[in-house]
Amino acid sequence: MTPQAREAAAAALLLLWRAWVTPLSVLWSDWFAIVCAFWIFTALGSRTRAWPVVAGATMTALLVIYAARHLGLGR
Repeated sequence: MTPQAREAAAAALLLLWRAWVTPLSVLWSDWFAIVCAFWIFTALGSRTRAWPVVAGATMTALLVIYAARHLGLGR
């Protein structure tokens, strides 16, 4: 097993754990789940040309979630 596959497997296990302990209705806006999904993508696809776009979209999504919760718009 390659180091990238081991790293992706570790992130996938953490993501599965988070899905187990978090209601699925809020999992899409859970920062930990988003970071785990990004970690999997980074481990497996960091050399693709789409990486900067995915990184920017992920960071933007995290910023929006953070701002919405601190402005009282989130749960």
